[in-house]
Amino acid sequence: MPYWTKLLQLNQQLAHPALNAQIKAMTAWREALAHRQLPKHPLPRLGIDESLYLDLVMAGHDVKAIQTMDKMLRNFRQYFAYHYGMWSSVNQDLFTTWQQLFGPLRYLEVASGNGYISAGLKAQGNHVITTDALTWTQENMTGRTPLVQTEALTANAALWAYGDQVDAVVMAWSPDRDINDAHTLHLMRRQFPQLLWFVIGERNGATDSQLFWSLARIKADRRLLKLNRQLPQFDAINERIYLIQ
Repeated sequence: MPYWTKLLQLNQQLAHPALNAQIKAMTAWREALAHRQLPKHPLPRLGIDESLYLDLVMAGHDVKAIQTMDKMLRNFRQYFAYHYGMWSSVNQDLFTTWQQLFGPLRYLEVASGNGYISAGLKAQGNHVITTDALTWTQENMTGRTPLVQTEALTANAALWAYGDQVDAVVMAWSPDRDINDAHTLHLMRRQFPQLLWFVIGERNGATDSQLFWSLARIKADRRLLKLNRQLPQFDAINERIYLIQ
């Protein structure tokens, strides 16, 4: 049975207000992505915690159904990544806050995938150049249906082509087993130290290579504290927005 059909079926079976609230938020995300739009708001924490688990058991629900529901809620990122090519859980609220904190800038997005970040930055009135090597299109929907016009360039090629025309670079969810991000870090330091570099991912976790994180210097900026409130952790992955030097 397809993921979404099964999820709705289990939600109807368990019939709990806390689960209904999660499904409502997930449905809004799914509908936005299906219409090639950014979701409006961040996702809440997804899954069944100990208190909710006990409520459901005490109500007489099947333990296997509860456990299956919990697993499916926690795997929502895999669902929207596979079907819509979205990995970083960006949303409209995030980009509204981003613009308030950092103001208008000229951006270069590298490894953009379907361009959700570029779309969010453009919607705030920024000039954005969007690039991606388009190497994941055979594996899932990443890069197949970009929301914005995308130029087929690797991160380093994009920097050489456009680094002198922008104020900031954005890189989100670089693969954790690909050390090209470390090469990009070296190029940024050597040739483009004046640029702001926003990196979105999980430090020493699901994104970016271990070599990258061992070499990266994270810039302290209080604005990021407020910005990251619009990117709350909703599953096991604690993605954050960093400024890298």
